[in-house]
Amino acid sequence: MENERKILLVDMNAYFASVEQQCNPALRGRPIVVCGEGRTIAVTASYEARAFGIKTGMTIPECRRLCPHVIPVVGNLDKYIDTSLRIHKIMLDFTDRVEVFSIDECFMDVTEEEKFFGGAAEIAKKIKQRIKNELGLLCSVGIAPNKTVAKLAAKSKKPDGLTEVEPEAVASFMENLPVEKLQGVGIGRHLSEKFRSLGIFTAKQLGEADVMMLTGHFGVLGRTYRNIGLGRDFSPVKLYNDKAPVKSVGHSHTLPADTRDISVIKSYMLMLCEKTAARLREYGLMARTVFLMIRWDDFDMMAQRTTLKHYFNSGAEICENAWKIFERAMPLKKAVRLIGVSVSGLSACDKQQYIFEDMQKRQRMLLAMDEINQRYGGFTARPAALLTAEKYG
Repeated sequence: MENERKILLVDMNAYFASVEQQCNPALRGRPIVVCGEGRTIAVTASYEARAFGIKTGMTIPECRRLCPHVIPVVGNLDKYIDTSLRIHKIMLDFTDRVEVFSIDECFMDVTEEEKFFGGAAEIAKKIKQRIKNELGLLCSVGIAPNKTVAKLAAKSKKPDGLTEVEPEAVASFMENLPVEKLQGVGIGRHLSEKFRSLGIFTAKQLGEADVMMLTGHFGVLGRTYRNIGLGRDFSPVKLYNDKAPVKSVGHSHTLPADTRDISVIKSYMLMLCEKTAARLREYGLMARTVFLMIRWDDFDMMAQRTTLKHYFNSGAEICENAWKIFERAMPLKKAVRLIGVSVSGLSACDKQQYIFEDMQKRQRMLLAMDEINQRYGGFTARPAALLTAEKYG
């Protein structure tokens, strides 16, 4: 029964920024934003920076206007992954039902284990204390009968919070929750705006909304949204070693400066396609669908996809089809700010597909290039066309 479950959501507070502050004592207590190299946006901000109104997604100039002494710190994903694995190890000392939701969030099902530790709240306190003592980091924990309410509970008190919602208190917890607060549990900003246009302003109103009306506007997802409003969620917490199958592979990049230079755009696109293809081959997969996303200098977006009749795993072929999509926007009326490429419609690589000698040669060349890059790092072996992107920055 759902109401008998004890689900925890452990949510690290200002994760990337907190890791950077812990690694560099000079950053502690100071407003910092974690970002990429060059012209970029704030991936996350420390609580000291948030006090000035700095939010995720702001450009660095916007951050500096709010806080002139803010410190941009170039992020290090390897560092954050390593720290996450250490956090997972702490959680696994309590149960093997640890489901990684994101790099800084994990669900735990302690229904069977809580009796050994004095209850779910005691487990949460022990986890919080160990993460603080061993890693110097703070987290917020939500406890509830299901994953949806646990996640909302964790976000209700930050930083360093601990909120437990008992089964009989779920309805009152959800009652006055604005639909905007449901972001992160399957409802985004645009969807919450749509709800408001339909006269739905709280989670309770969403839970009480007419099912036929919701399915009329949102299809089969209408019932899912209604369950979210009711605080219902029957999905289990997966075992830590259960890995979901890869459904898509991709990369995106914000350019150092907005540009209409076709050679620069094409070079960056090829770089992203080559990275995507290398990951495809690493996973032993091939794809049929290419998706291209362009963000223009005014922050409008173009997002389109194309599906081929055959499978592929080469950067050149991904780029060829991504470029065909891009050509639909030419001649360019706006400059390009960001390029994103991904592939889907995945299938395991079948070597028997390469019945023609030229196809076999191409695959041998790609695998040889992968081996060189894995051994020596980065794009040691790469198409010459990528030099344009390298010179641009």
